[in-house]
Amino acid sequence: MEAADIELIKSLIPFNQMSEGDLQAVLDQSEIQKMPKGKIIFKRAEEDDKVYWLLAGGVDLLDEKFEAKNRTAGEEVTKNPIDNNSPHRLTAVTTDEAKILVSDRSTVAIHMGRGATSAVADDDVEEGVDWMSTLLSSPLFEFIPPSNIQTLFSKFEEVKYTSGDVVITQGEKGDYFYVIQAGKAKVERTAGEKSAVLAELKAGDNFGQDALVSDTPRNATVTMTSSGTLMRLAEPDFQALLMSPVIETVTMDEVQEMIQQGDPKTYIIDVRTPKEVEAEKIAGSLNVPLLLLRKNLGKLKEDAIYVCVCDGGKRSALGAYQLNEEGYSAYVLKH
Repeated sequence: MEAADIELIKSLIPFNQMSEGDLQAVLDQSEIQKMPKGKIIFKRAEEDDKVYWLLAGGVDLLDEKFEAKNRTAGEEVTKNPIDNNSPHRLTAVTTDEAKILVSDRSTVAIHMGRGATSAVADDDVEEGVDWMSTLLSSPLFEFIPPSNIQTLFSKFEEVKYTSGDVVITQGEKGDYFYVIQAGKAKVERTAGEKSAVLAELKAGDNFGQDALVSDTPRNATVTMTSSGTLMRLAEPDFQALLMSPVIETVTMDEVQEMIQQGDPKTYIIDVRTPKEVEAEKIAGSLNVPLLLLRKNLGKLKEDAIYVCVCDGGKRSALGAYQLNEEGYSAYVLKH
């Protein structure tokens, strides 16, 4: 590789977090491909063990409706991999002569600069992942300004845990958002004298955002089931860099106009409890209590717009965040 290419690669995510040794190890097993205009780099729904970065030229990213988003080398967003998902969610096609860095996904993960797998001796540690790229693949990052992304990742702090350590406790005030870089954890909720395991988390999963978005106590306890490494983001940074760009408000007049336009169809989701709704129902709204929203996501239409409402705004903000996190288009009704 040419020296100029290597210098450019050093500015890309996640290479900008790697040591010189780890970077060289990845580059030894990577290649820069020169592609002509109109070349398909990868196809939507295609499984792929490679990761791609745009070094020069431009690409169109086509969704299932063949609607295109253009990316040109040098833009802030191109510091991130191109559609780092497997299977791919988009089809990538060059729009002019392009240079593409192609790396093996597992090699990149192994040599992540913050990777803890080689430093932790326990046998029960889950293999580390490229947590940055995993987080970037979330639909949330369609809302995050490119200028926020570099700052966002610089604010994360690495914390090591051992098996049995409690990371967050139900009922406590939220203070951090977490991403699992390596290891496993379980999510438990206690009601009265009964406790139930809600989820098993693995490397690449994230948690802790609900209390930060809704400004309410933690609704579950998360305990490590293996030794591992978590990346955590403090509440003020989460609010400023990750939450604020995602939560948008609309007035009832704007909602009524959206409903009248009808394309895409707009629905009002009331995330209060059925008893609260019974006392004061909003005309035309659907009642999906906040605690049941995630369980009912599969019943929602992907091509619709959703406006969340509650009594004070905190629960509706969390509802909209959860929907946007899963790739839906959601807003909060302004009070």
